[in-house]
Amino acid sequence: MKKQYEQLYAGVIYDALIFDIEYDKKFVVDNSIQNLTSTGTYFGRAFTCLGNKVNDPGEINDMVRIDMFKEFFNNSIQVIDTSSDTSVAHFGDISGKLARKFGSDAVVVDGYTRDVDIISKDGYSVFCKGATPIDAYGKWQIVDYKCDIKLPAMGGGFIELNSDDYIFADGDGVLVIHSDVVKEALKLAKARLDSEDKVRMEVQKTNDIVSLYHKIGRW
Repeated sequence: MKKQYEQLYAGVIYDALIFDIEYDKKFVVDNSIQNLTSTGTYFGRAFTCLGNKVNDPGEINDMVRIDMFKEFFNNSIQVIDTSSDTSVAHFGDISGKLARKFGSDAVVVDGYTRDVDIISKDGYSVFCKGATPIDAYGKWQIVDYKCDIKLPAMGGGFIELNSDDYIFADGDGVLVIHSDVVKEALKLAKARLDSEDKVRMEVQKTNDIVSLYHKIGRW
C-alpha cells in the first residue's frame, strides 16, 4: 500500500473518506502540526509513543526511549503524543537519525523539535508544532510505546489511534487512517485521483467553465 498511497495527496484521501465512505470518526490532525524540516509525501503504519512530564528526578527513566528503538519496524512513521506538553523540544536530530536507522520514514509530534537545520540537511521530515532549543531531559520523557495515543484534531477534540493504524502526511498536513478503512480508502482515493486528473486535462482544453462544469460536475 505504501507505494500506492504515496502517489496520492491528502485532498483526495479526505474526499474519499468523507464523501464516499462517509466516515464519522475524526481523522484530520490539527493543522498546527506541519512538516517543519523537509518536503515529501509519507505513508506508513504508526509507531505510537506516549510521553509525559517529569515531576520528580526519581521519575527519570531514559531507558524506555532507548529500548523503544529495538521495536521499530521498516516503513513506519513514529507518532509522539506529548500529553499536550509545550515546555521542551520532544525530538531532535539524533532521535531522527536513530528513527531512520531502525525503519521510520518520518515523525509526527504533538509538540516541538529542535536541531531544525541539522534535520533539514538530513532530509528527515518532522511534522510538529514548531521548534525550541530547550532539551527535554529531566523535564519530559517517553514513558510508553506501541500503545494507544491521541493527537489533536482539526475542529477540536482528539483523534485516537494505535499501532494498527496508519499515517498519511504531505504538504497539506497529517491524516490518521484507521486500520478498518485503510484499504477501502485507498481504492476510492485512487478513483478520485483518476477523475481529478481528467478534470485537469479538460481545463487545459477550454475557457468555457460553465460548459465544463455541466460536463464533468463539481471538482
